[in-house]
Amino acid sequence: MALVCMAYVINAQTPKLYITITSHNEMTSAGWNAEPYDTGPSYTFYHQTKDTLRKIVDMIYAKGAKYNLQTCQKFVFGCLHAEAAATSSVDILEYAYKLGGAPYGRVVEIDPRYKTQAIGGYTYNIADVAHLIDSTGAKSSKTVGGFVHYNSTVTPTSAYSIGGDWIPFTTTVTGVYQKWKPDILWGAGSIPPHTHDANNYGSWKPRGTNDSIDFYCHDPNQTVWIQGNGCAWNLDSTANLNIQTIISDIRNEATKIANGTYPANKFYNASLMINFKDFKKFNLRASLTRIIDSINVMVAQNKVIWATITQKQDTFNLWSASKSIPYSQWACGQTTTLAPTCNLSGVDEVSGYDYNFKFYPNPADNEIVIETEQSGTKENVVCVFDNAGRLIHKQTFKQSSVKLMLNKIQPGVYFVKINDSRAKKLIITR
Repeated sequence: MALVCMAYVINAQTPKLYITITSHNEMTSAGWNAEPYDTGPSYTFYHQTKDTLRKIVDMIYAKGAKYNLQTCQKFVFGCLHAEAAATSSVDILEYAYKLGGAPYGRVVEIDPRYKTQAIGGYTYNIADVAHLIDSTGAKSSKTVGGFVHYNSTVTPTSAYSIGGDWIPFTTTVTGVYQKWKPDILWGAGSIPPHTHDANNYGSWKPRGTNDSIDFYCHDPNQTVWIQGNGCAWNLDSTANLNIQTIISDIRNEATKIANGTYPANKFYNASLMINFKDFKKFNLRASLTRIIDSINVMVAQNKVIWATITQKQDTFNLWSASKSIPYSQWACGQTTTLAPTCNLSGVDEVSGYDYNFKFYPNPADNEIVIETEQSGTKENVVCVFDNAGRLIHKQTFKQSSVKLMLNKIQPGVYFVKINDSRAKKLIITR
């Protein structure tokens, strides 16, 4: 019985930080995110952008990084018309998609990004954007490249946009040429100034639309995954550009994951954002090169793994199946003593058997009573773990109930197991 308490830790391999580079292009011609696309015949901004983009994807490939290029319809139109992408194999989107050879998309994925702006009198939806990407010789992913999950800058529940920017993607979208439905929603953002962006690691299926908290609750019956971007770092000329701060932040997060400061039974994914609007404002490629080189030091230390959004989701699915953990979520900056964004009833993150045990009170102060049907000659082992999966307390008993003294344990969120049971959440408050 001595090894029972260790099972929770032994079965959990040291997690890694899965990271990708992501980029957006916009549709606006003025303001902070201005990208003055014209629709022909010159396609000036497209030509200015594509040359820098080619240099960036070449560098990303050479250094073993991964990239999700998330594009709106205007950039794809530039690719189709300015480079005759439908009849040529040299356009930037097909070039990026096929970089590294088959299977294509393993270095650069092309994600459709939906912005409501008409071109030639027609307003394109995301199914249309996906079709346009396919027309270039590239292949659209099944990822929504950015969306708004929360439409307020006031409080988390005062002005939640029910059925707003992400709900339509949970059903099939019908375009002019095809029907399209994503597998993954990536993000998620709030309307500028992005006060309530969802900076959460992991993958889950948003439960509903009642409020912004409901978005963080997992519902296995929903049809799409939301893949968080963790602590989303932004290499942006409009912000206070500090390359070393970004590098230090990524290193700190990777170290927290590797050394057990963050829980071992979670899946961690993040992104480094660049934007097309910045391609001509500063030497983005040189700055990005410096960050990638620093991340590659962490890759060599087995703390970080480069992966596209689809690759991260595939890895999560394998992780989920191997550990019998249906979803994962951990907020950027969350501590092991801070309750999760969504407090579900019960704990379903750790596999095992129930043994019909219960404990009370919960929340607790200085002690709890545990009752179980596993009694008699069998020796039972009760274990208390912290939110990082570390063993805090162990006690054996043979009777049908036992009292656990908690006065030496700090207030916070913990998990209680009996033998190899399913873990149950315990909250200690004083």
